[in-house]
Amino acid sequence: MRSAIALIQASWRTQRSYRVSIVLSILMLGVTVLPVYFVSKALQPYMASSIVDQGGNYFGFLVMGMIALMFVSTTVSSIPDAIGAGIGNGTLEALLATRASIPSLLAGMVGYSFLWTAVKGVLFLAFALALGLHLSFSAMLSGILILLLIVLAHVPFALLAASLVLAFRTTASIPSAVMIASGLLGGVYWSMSAKVIPAWVQALSNYVPLAPGLRALRRTLLDGASLSAVMPDVLLLIGFVVLLNAIGGLAFVEALRYARRSGTLAQY
Repeated sequence: MRSAIALIQASWRTQRSYRVSIVLSILMLGVTVLPVYFVSKALQPYMASSIVDQGGNYFGFLVMGMIALMFVSTTVSSIPDAIGAGIGNGTLEALLATRASIPSLLAGMVGYSFLWTAVKGVLFLAFALALGLHLSFSAMLSGILILLLIVLAHVPFALLAASLVLAFRTTASIPSAVMIASGLLGGVYWSMSAKVIPAWVQALSNYVPLAPGLRALRRTLLDGASLSAVMPDVLLLIGFVVLLNAIGGLAFVEALRYARRSGTLAQY
């Protein structure tokens, strides 16, 4: 744990020197919320019937989707980016030579990215609340748990991409593919149960972890549903977490062994 905290602190010391960038990022969140608000208001009459089981308000529907997608983006890109940077600047081999465990090192290498994403998510939500978004604060803990499961369900894709970076110095566009699939089939911008969505596309969305995660997240935070009421989607999400992390973890361990055997950890 100490090693993870130390790496997060090191990342923070590096990033805080770019104060203008941090301020601009925060301002951009406020600028982004405004068009989302006005577009959602214009489309509300057309979208209301298809999202009645997920809050019924298209503005809240979009806000939840965009915050979740923000976390998915950080999840699938931060680990392979950190591994690639560590190989490029020669720090990865040195870190792996320490007594710190691999999970602790990975947590430290990407911890700052997740903390910053959490801050941006809270600020984005605050801007949305200022524009009239209604949330069920009593279900906030359930919402946070579901968001955590969404993140954990996408960690395996990051591990697969990082494995390819370790072994072959490429992510094979896995992060981009996951983001495209999540955006199109995860229900970020529209309900996958809408009548205009073909049946085969709806069936395909069942294999995208973000889809059940967003359904549960919206029902809890926008409708105030209890965790037991969204348990089918939560269990499906847990299934993704268990199965995919087993695959992703195995791939990463084998890729690390391969890189160590071939002596390429410090070669980009």
